Amino acid sequence: MLRFATLALSATFILASPAVDGVLSPAHAYAKEETKSATSLVNELGQEAVKLLANADLDETKKREGFTRLLERDFDMRLIGRFVLGKHWRNASKEEQEEYLALFQKYIVNTYQKRIGEYSGENLKIIKSQELNKKEELVNSQIVRPSGPPIKLDWRVRRKKSGELKIVDIIVENVSMALTHREEFSAVISSNGGKVSGLIEKLKSHIEEKS
Repeated sequence: MLRFATLALSATFILASPAVDGVLSPAHAYAKEETKSATSLVNELGQEAVKLLANADLDETKKREGFTRLLERDFDMRLIGRFVLGKHWRNASKEEQEEYLALFQKYIVNTYQKRIGEYSGENLKIIKSQELNKKEELVNSQIVRPSGPPIKLDWRVRRKKSGELKIVDIIVENVSMALTHREEFSAVISSNGGKVSGLIEKLKSHIEEKS
């Protein structure tokens, strides 16, 4: 269902209330500028993804490589990975944390690699955006399909201290990808005696199988 939007995952978290429209104070005007920037980020990402997936001259491997580059450029994978690991992050050794983060990105790419080769004319339509808090905005969009109803797709975008915008979650039909993976990973760790090493081995196995 995610296809190009599968840009996978995410990390934050519980949706805050949207900002209330009011008088255009300087602070509000600045928020509007940020909203435009977040919308542009998502729109440009969508356009590039469509162009990549619709390119008949590229095989699945090349498309996957392009997908990975988009993921690294526009998503805060480290933040997402930490959020998905949740409370277990603190229990992992430094070596386990770094190994997990490296595997996590490969897992995301491999999980959706089949869908990367299944593009069939979908396009991304931006609906609107709203401020969630001082750091974050939610960009509402739809995946418009040649047949079938559109798919609701929301993007949670965070402004880092450097001013750079990064996507930290995607929400498909009101289901957060970050929370979904967090629940899945927590269940794996619990079934392995609360050890992050159990999840790491599971991720390695999954990646090898998909590869």
